[in-house]
Amino acid sequence: MDKNMPFFVLLTCLAVLDSVQGTLQLSANVPENAHAGETVTSVRSAIGEGKEEVRCEIVAGDKNRRFSVTNCVIQVARPLDYGVDPTYNLTVNVIGSSGNPEQLYVDVQVQDVEGYPPVYNDTCEMPTRTAWGNSGDLNVDMKWTVKEFDAQPVGCPPNKYGVLCDQNCTCENGARCHGLNGACKCQPGWQGVICDIPYSTVVIIETPGDSRRIYISGTVTLHCKVFHLTADRMMWTFPNKTEKWLQGAQEDRVRIQNIQSEHNGTYTCTVLTEDGAAINASYELQAVACPPEKTGESCEEECVCSHGGSCDRWAGCVCPPGWTGTTCQTSCPVGTYGQGCSRRCRCQHDATCFPTDGRCNCTEGWFGSNCSRPCPAGRYGWKCWHACACKNNAKCNNVDGTCACVPPWTGKFCDVIETDTYTIQIVIPLVLTLLVAALVLLILYKRQKAKHGAQEEPLEETRVLLELRNMEDDLAQSLQPGWLNRWERNADDLTLDELVGLGVSAQIRRGRLRTADADVTVAVKSVRIEDRRCYRAFCREVAALIAVHENSEEENGGHPNIVKLFGVVTMSTPKCILLEFAAKGELLLILKQPRQNRPLGRFVRYAVQISRALEELRRLRIAHGDVAARNVLVSGDDVAKLADFGLAHDVYTETTYVPAVNDDVDELLPLKWMALESLESREFTCESDTWSFGVLLWEIAAFGEEPSYQRQRQLSCPKLVGLLRQGVRLNRPPGCPDKLYDVMKSCWREEPSARPEPAELEQRLTECCQELDPLLAVDN
Repeated sequence: MDKNMPFFVLLTCLAVLDSVQGTLQLSANVPENAHAGETVTSVRSAIGEGKEEVRCEIVAGDKNRRFSVTNCVIQVARPLDYGVDPTYNLTVNVIGSSGNPEQLYVDVQVQDVEGYPPVYNDTCEMPTRTAWGNSGDLNVDMKWTVKEFDAQPVGCPPNKYGVLCDQNCTCENGARCHGLNGACKCQPGWQGVICDIPYSTVVIIETPGDSRRIYISGTVTLHCKVFHLTADRMMWTFPNKTEKWLQGAQEDRVRIQNIQSEHNGTYTCTVLTEDGAAINASYELQAVACPPEKTGESCEEECVCSHGGSCDRWAGCVCPPGWTGTTCQTSCPVGTYGQGCSRRCRCQHDATCFPTDGRCNCTEGWFGSNCSRPCPAGRYGWKCWHACACKNNAKCNNVDGTCACVPPWTGKFCDVIETDTYTIQIVIPLVLTLLVAALVLLILYKRQKAKHGAQEEPLEETRVLLELRNMEDDLAQSLQPGWLNRWERNADDLTLDELVGLGVSAQIRRGRLRTADADVTVAVKSVRIEDRRCYRAFCREVAALIAVHENSEEENGGHPNIVKLFGVVTMSTPKCILLEFAAKGELLLILKQPRQNRPLGRFVRYAVQISRALEELRRLRIAHGDVAARNVLVSGDDVAKLADFGLAHDVYTETTYVPAVNDDVDELLPLKWMALESLESREFTCESDTWSFGVLLWEIAAFGEEPSYQRQRQLSCPKLVGLLRQGVRLNRPPGCPDKLYDVMKSCWREEPSARPEPAELEQRLTECCQELDPLLAVDN
């Protein structure tokens, strides 16, 4: 309780003269959290200020002495508690010079105050500190195990509470004082704010006090005690229906030794008072387990289990997953795991599985839940941690990283052109043959051009690779030879419909693609190739989507939360990417719709799905670079999909141009979505995607509002970097739950490695969804 808190005593005093009885009556209201010494009412207001000097005293109605009278002013003397006594009917004697008392009746109504008295919460309580110092430090005792540690905070010393342990406890009669809020935990027979109001009751106190420590063959003592009552007789009733009577006893103990199953049941202590009332208390004894390291029907056999095994009364050692044997001394045999080693490992390619949970420990060159997939293109070795160094479309061995070169390249990394005499003898005739063939093809091409009109030269795979290497060499190296041709589609199989989206350098039309199985509706994204920046974006998006689809763990390729690729058209103009058509459109536009009947939980569910997309990109070591609500599409079956892996930047018509480092092409960058390190270095990583994902969460919680730092919508890159370095972050949107905002802030940590991984984000956001809307299903 804050000592400086003002208390306002509402006085509603009514003086009524009873002509028959010759008595006066007052009424007053007082809040239950009134301090001692606070005025309740003045008796003088009823008897008259000009009357002779009088003396006042409370003679009835205050058995627990909650009030006092000084100079005929009734004051609070002891803490009030609405839950114990909401009303007091006080009888006050007013004694004048004649010595004849005149009675006055005061009706005091105690007002309930929200949040008072403080609640004693056992869950939040901390052990009492035995040693007291002035350091103000929090003492933490730590016990380390293999996978986790337990921290036991130490609370305040006796009779102190508060964050700094600087407030004095007021609990009485042996009550426990809560170390945080000073609430009192009363002993039996006492009640009230500070446990100073007697309470007539009968209780049974067991020793030991923790029922979990009462075992077969152990001992328990039951103590029946009477508080603030005069017992005429006391009777025990035992589980076997026998009884024990005591005359005039105020307390009695029953000791049960060598507990067996027949001792279990209900023990009742009944007290008969002098006025004939019967008050009873009951205790339920349920001892079914043996003491630690004991087993058997009588709990007399030794039971010492290894590796965290527990002793069962009937089964002996119950081993944790991964262990077996009479004392859990043996690890599961190779190829088995789990409880009782009853499950078979599913690991492939000579991988072993952990005996506890069956997780596969893959051998070099393999990954996946059962080690069935080779490392993604461009990676090799244990856990696929190593990046291949092969150049020029060479194939990298997934186990040891050796390169299989494509002629005419040679060398350890396929970066040397073969020039020996033997090769020259073969190459020269081959080149001459190719020149003749090229001449013939040129003549045929010119004739065809004259007949049917000009057609654009096919977009060569090599040209795209060269452009990619200027941006992301890792992505370029992850692509296997022939990657572009495998996804090439015939323009004659494509029918274009209405325009559905338009940007500075790209447009999107709805279309129909004829396939071998059936016609499918697609989104046709075309780009102006003559613009260098647009062409770079086109190359990156095509390469990223193909890498996602060709290295997918899904049976049908791709990922359910990444927009599906149906193919590309590079053999004609304009160049096109054929994507899955999302019937519900952009998430940003959905967020900006009228908010009626649109619970936040539904949109957080989309964020859960996008976190899974980021998890897949992290597995493939692909950075998206622009995770934002405008780049999330929602399908007809209400599934969020991450899109725009390269063409997203052309829509930033209001964003400051920022020149890319070491390049001759200006890039339009989404400053307010970029991580701090990306603003400073222009480098995009999976960790910087996590930062952008936090801004996406902010957009969702703000229902599509544009992010702004310190209410400034337009910020230069240097100014934004300065703000972020000072610790400034986006403010919590109105109505956003604290738990959801905590997830956002964790994404905006300055150190990239400190940001949560997508799997953790998925788990935390799923919990937010369930709290926002318990009935909302979050699909797995």
